[in-house]
Amino acid sequence: MATEEQALYKPYDQFIIFGDSITQMSSNPHTEFGLFAGLQDAYSRRLDVINRGFSGYTSGHAVKVFPKFFPTPEQATVRFMTIFFGANDACLPGSPQHVPLDVYKENLTWIIQHPATVAQNPHILLLTPPPVNEYQLQAFDESKGNPHPTRTAAVTKQYVEAVREVGASLNIPVVDIWNAFVSAVGWEEGEPLPGSRDLPNLDSFARFFTDGLHLTADGYRVVFDAIMETIRVKWPEEEPANMDMIHPAWPEAPR
Repeated sequence: MATEEQALYKPYDQFIIFGDSITQMSSNPHTEFGLFAGLQDAYSRRLDVINRGFSGYTSGHAVKVFPKFFPTPEQATVRFMTIFFGANDACLPGSPQHVPLDVYKENLTWIIQHPATVAQNPHILLLTPPPVNEYQLQAFDESKGNPHPTRTAAVTKQYVEAVREVGASLNIPVVDIWNAFVSAVGWEEGEPLPGSRDLPNLDSFARFFTDGLHLTADGYRVVFDAIMETIRVKWPEEEPANMDMIHPAWPEAPR
C-alpha cells in the first residue's frame, strides 16, 4: 500500500521553458495561440509544462534566478528545458538591458553547465532569439520613452550567431527560431534582413509580431513548430505520440 501511495503522488516529469518576456507571454490567454499552451496540449497527461519566463530579463538576470527555481532530482525530474534568451541582450550598447556578445555566450554556457543542470541531465533546447521588425519597434520604443532604435535586425542576428556557436561548442541542439521566421518570408543568405530598414515593411513578416519584438499567435506557431521538429529529429521516442500517458486512457483505466 505504501508503494502505491508513493507512486500516486509522484509528480510528472517536467518540460521547463526558461526565457524572457517572449516565454512569459506565451501563457497569455488573450493570444489565440501561445507556446506554453501548445506544449501543454501536446504533452497533455505526459509531462508538466512549467513556464519560467521573466519579462525584461537578459541572460545576465537568468544566471541569478536559475538556481532559485530549478528543481533538484529529489524534487522533480526535468525531461526537457528550453533556454530562450537574447531578445533583450541584443539591445544596443547604452541600453540597461544590453549584454555584450562574449558575456551572453558565457551566460548561456553557465546555465547549460551548472551543476543543477548536469544533475538533471535534461534534453536542452537552445533557442536563438527571433528577428525583430524595426518598423514596428519604433512605436514600441516610443511608448517606453526610449530613443529609437533600441534593437536592430543586424545586431539581433549577431546574437543568433552566438547561440549557434554555443550550441556547436557544447553539442547542444539549437532550435533556429531566427531562421524559421526569415525562411517563412523567403529570405536567402546575402539579401537584406527582413525587418530592417533596408527593406520595406513587409506585411508577411509583420504578422509575426505585436510590436516588432513580441509575438502574435502566428509567431508563436513558428516557435512551437520549430521546437517540435527538433524533438522529432533528436528524440523521436519522446515526441508526444510516442509517449505513454502517465495514467491510461479511460477504456483502460482501472475500475
